Amino acid sequence: MNNDEDVKVSKEFISLCESQLNLILQSFLVQESAIYLTTSMNNETPKLIPILVYPNSPSSPFNSLAFLPSSSFEETLNESFQPEEITSYPPNSKAPYQLILPLIYQDLVLGLLAIKRNKFPWQKNEIVQIKEIAQTISLARIIEQKQQLTQIKLNRLEKLRILENNHIEDFLHQLRNPLTAIRTFGKLLLKRLLNDEPNYKVSESIIRESDRLKDLITDFNEQWEGFNNNEILPLNTSFFLTEKIENLEKFEIQEIINPLILSIQAIADEKNIQILTEINRNLSLIITNKKALGEILNNLLENAVKYTPINGKILLETNQNELELIIKISDTGYGIPEEEQQHIFERHYRGIQSQSSISGSGLGLAIVKELCDQIGIKISLISPFYWIKNQQYQGTQFSLFIPLS
Repeated sequence: MNNDEDVKVSKEFISLCESQLNLILQSFLVQESAIYLTTSMNNETPKLIPILVYPNSPSSPFNSLAFLPSSSFEETLNESFQPEEITSYPPNSKAPYQLILPLIYQDLVLGLLAIKRNKFPWQKNEIVQIKEIAQTISLARIIEQKQQLTQIKLNRLEKLRILENNHIEDFLHQLRNPLTAIRTFGKLLLKRLLNDEPNYKVSESIIRESDRLKDLITDFNEQWEGFNNNEILPLNTSFFLTEKIENLEKFEIQEIINPLILSIQAIADEKNIQILTEINRNLSLIITNKKALGEILNNLLENAVKYTPINGKILLETNQNELELIIKISDTGYGIPEEEQQHIFERHYRGIQSQSSISGSGLGLAIVKELCDQIGIKISLISPFYWIKNQQYQGTQFSLFIPLS
């Protein structure tokens, strides 16, 4: 029985308590026993709420027990005490041999165990045994309270997850409309330009990057739907890749590099940054996940442009040895302090750049490292890296080592 909203007990806890009170009834010749639990304190004096009386019958209603604790006794629950101090054995005309023991877990009073015996004084060994029963009930109660708190936290997390899911779905939906408009405008512009006009390649880049963004949104949306349907996502799959990361293609590296350079050049032109390339034309075909490698190179090039001041230079060069194809991206940017280099692949880490006016999330290099690890590409950096005459800033070089087989 539960008479107060502040005390919530499960059927399992009541069942355990009944078994323990039945044990007391059978072993110690008691007339009645009862369990009281404390309400949540909430900066108020805790109250004792009757939870169970045993045996319970119409002729022995719960509230008729002679040993119901007094208000003064309840007040002791909010004070510092030793457990023995509230173990009560007061003689009483109605219950001359009643026994009251606290339900305690690590000095936290959870309630009381009250026992009434009309005959026979309590022996020390009996009290020791009943204290062990009280400890069993206390442990069961604290476990139940922890489970209740865990469930409350889980319910809150579930509400947050639903809210987060709704926000992401709304964002993806709203993002598609302007993206569709951008792609449409790019195609209309392309139709009005001749192939040899300077803006023709710019229009192609607009369409290409719009298509890339559309693919990213589609991939993320499919992965997100799988997550919400409680599907188990493989650990070796990125949100950038709907297909498995093991899906490999054989291709020439120029198939990725050439469109990336065209797209990044438009961004670099705004800062008057020169993009240089030294592409070895006799490179072997590589076998890897083409989409993942494209994301790696795109992030490295975007970072190079972002952290290179105006009038700087960026160099992308390719070469190979017997085992690997090597891609190096060098810049004349600010460089990366040596003490920060061990952290640059950590998510949201920006180091000294977090104090600059350059905006960023600290995710680009973390994504690069994650994808490199997944498709077996080694990545390294050198900074400072001086590669042109009279270089003003320290510069950085990132190198990718792509297995040929």
